[in-house]
Amino acid sequence: MRLIGRLEEQRELRRLRDSGKPELVVVYGRRRVGKTFLVDQTLGPDFAFAATGTVGADRRFQLRAF
Repeated sequence: MRLIGRLEEQRELRRLRDSGKPELVVVYGRRRVGKTFLVDQTLGPDFAFAATGTVGADRRFQLRAF
């Protein structure tokens, strides 16, 4: 699968990756629009931590998913 568009977002992620200092990036938006795919395709193994959440789920579900 190919990433189409998102050039500005890719440029920003790469800029943060190459900044030479630790960066915290939060990617948010509507469901099912390719946020995780964008990060995976742009950074590959260059990011150290990823977590996802589910809106409206209880704490037990969130912790189990984490």
